[in-house]
Amino acid sequence: MGAFEAFSQTITILTRAKKLYLLALILALLAAPFQAYLAPTDFKVLENQTSVTQGNVIMEEHGLSSEQVSEVMNSMKKIGELFVVLLVLGSLFQYGIVKGALAYEGGGEVSLAGLIKESILHFPGVLLINLFYGFIGLVFIVVSMIPIGIGLLTLPTGGVLVLLGFGLVVLTAAMLTTMSVLAVPMYADRGSIGAAFEALGAVLRNLISSVGFGFLLWIGVLVIGFVSASVSLLSLAFPENIANYVSAFLGAPFEALTYELMWIGGVAFYKELQKKEELKRFEEEMKELGIEL
Repeated sequence: MGAFEAFSQTITILTRAKKLYLLALILALLAAPFQAYLAPTDFKVLENQTSVTQGNVIMEEHGLSSEQVSEVMNSMKKIGELFVVLLVLGSLFQYGIVKGALAYEGGGEVSLAGLIKESILHFPGVLLINLFYGFIGLVFIVVSMIPIGIGLLTLPTGGVLVLLGFGLVVLTAAMLTTMSVLAVPMYADRGSIGAAFEALGAVLRNLISSVGFGFLLWIGVLVIGFVSASVSLLSLAFPENIANYVSAFLGAPFEALTYELMWIGGVAFYKELQKKEELKRFEEEMKELGIEL
């Protein structure tokens, strides 16, 4: 139930906090040229096949040529560079959006200039938090993929393990989605970077709600992405050398909405966890007084 309430509150804050969208839009516009330049435009099935005829026998050799290997490595390098750029830019703006959402959730409001200042001042802390939870997420995903590896090695009897492994990976990814957006709100609300590292325990203590909220965020992102992809089709009318840039800038307003959805969602889920903890403490106090609720 907490997951649905948190998602509902996320939408409420999204519709009220116009200033926060401006921050997210600035981020998306800054990221757009990097995405257009660094993101791979197509993914080809790379296979080098040569045929050699010896008498009546045709021998085929499969593999990648040095040029194809170089192309793959260059694409991987660009993806890595894009990841670093988005991580830095996101960390630069995330605190301001989260802090603003906390204010709006509490019935208050803050200035756009103040949010930008807060984001710059707290950038190192947010970057450290995102790096930490990125590493934690990688560890969780690798561990959750172990059943898949065992299943593939023991096929066909291991087919069940492969299916179970894929299910575990999906559930783990949903949990990690919630964990990744919960840490910064804890940091912003309590004013201590140490509080952000409590997000792991908070998610594990509320595992079902965390997984459910992660799925809800995915649905929201998919809906936004579908609309964004439809609008970005307009870039096909432009010359190939600028189409990527047109597509990136057309998609920027929707990408800004995605950032807002994720980060404000973290705030809403954090507040729901706080309410749950307060209710639990209240029930314990009543029990101490001999009152059963």
